[in-house]
Amino acid sequence: MTNYQRIFILGSGFSKSFSPKMPTLKDLNLLIPSEISAEFPQLKSYCQNLLNMCNGDREYINIESLATGILSSQIFTSEKERILHGSLRFELLRFIAKAIEPKESLSLENSGILKSFLKQSMNSKEKKTLFLSFNYDTLIEDAIKDFAQIDYGVRIERGDRYYKKQYFENTIDVLKLHGSLNWFPVKGATDPLDIKNVCHVEKEDKSYPIYAEDTPIYIPMAHAKESFLRGSLFNLIWNKAHYYLTNAKEIYFVGYGFPKTDLNNLEFLLKHKERFKKVVVYEKEGHTDLNRLQKLLGKDMVYSKDGKEFLKEFI
Repeated sequence: MTNYQRIFILGSGFSKSFSPKMPTLKDLNLLIPSEISAEFPQLKSYCQNLLNMCNGDREYINIESLATGILSSQIFTSEKERILHGSLRFELLRFIAKAIEPKESLSLENSGILKSFLKQSMNSKEKKTLFLSFNYDTLIEDAIKDFAQIDYGVRIERGDRYYKKQYFENTIDVLKLHGSLNWFPVKGATDPLDIKNVCHVEKEDKSYPIYAEDTPIYIPMAHAKESFLRGSLFNLIWNKAHYYLTNAKEIYFVGYGFPKTDLNNLEFLLKHKERFKKVVVYEKEGHTDLNRLQKLLGKDMVYSKDGKEFLKEFI
C-alpha cells in the first residue's frame, strides 16, 4: 500500500468549526430528553423515565451512557420487552443520525476555507495526505463534489448501479473509522457490516427514497462497540488506519479531544505518539479538558484554537 506523509485525525470539533450547528457530544446531551422529537416516542419515554428514577440527575442520561445501556442489553423479561427494546435501539440510532444531519449550508467564508484546504490535500498518483475521521457527517463529501472524488480506502459500491459521475483524477482520501451517514446496508443483506453488503447512497440518488427510512451504518458513541466490529467493514478500515499511522511522518489532530471514556481509541492512537505534531482543540485556557490533554500529551503539543483557523496554515 502507498504510505501517506501526513495524516489529519478529525473529531467533532472539526465539523463544528465549519458548521456551527453541527452538534458535538456535549450538544447532543443537551437534547436529552426535552428536545427529543415526537418522531422517537420510545426513546423520549425511556429517557424521561430514567431521569425520574434518578431523581432528575442528568449525569445518568448522557448520550454515551444511554447508547451503552441500550445497545448492550441482552436480557429481557418478556417477548414484549424484547420487541420494545428493538424499537428503542432503532430510535436511538435514528435520533443520533438525524441530529448530526446538516441543518444549513456552510457560509461562503467557511465553505471557501474548507474547499481551499481540501484542494491543498488532494492526492493523485503520489499520495501524501489522509484524513482519519471519527465523524459520521458528510461535510468533506459535500465540499469536494465539484473538483475531486472521495476515496474511502475500502470498496463501497454506489447504491445506484448505473450511477454516472464526473470523473476527477484527484482524490480526497478519508478513512471513516466510525462509519458514515451516507453508508447503508444493502437491501436484504444478512450481515449488514460485511463490506460486500454496504452501499454508498446520496440524497440526490435515484435509490435514495428506498433507503431514506433506514439507519445509516455507523458506530455510535457507546462503550458497547463490539457488536459493530463483527463484520469485515470496520475491521478492514481500522487495520488500514493502523498501517497508515505506523508509516506516516506527521500526524495532526483537529477537534478531537481524546475522550478518556474510550480506552480502546486512546491505546490505538497513543501507540503513534512519537509522530504527533499538533493537537488542536477549541477550549478556553484553564478548561479541564484542555488541562487533561496537556497533561496527557504535553503543553507544547496541545493548542487551543478554532479548527478552521488552524487549517488556514496549510492553505
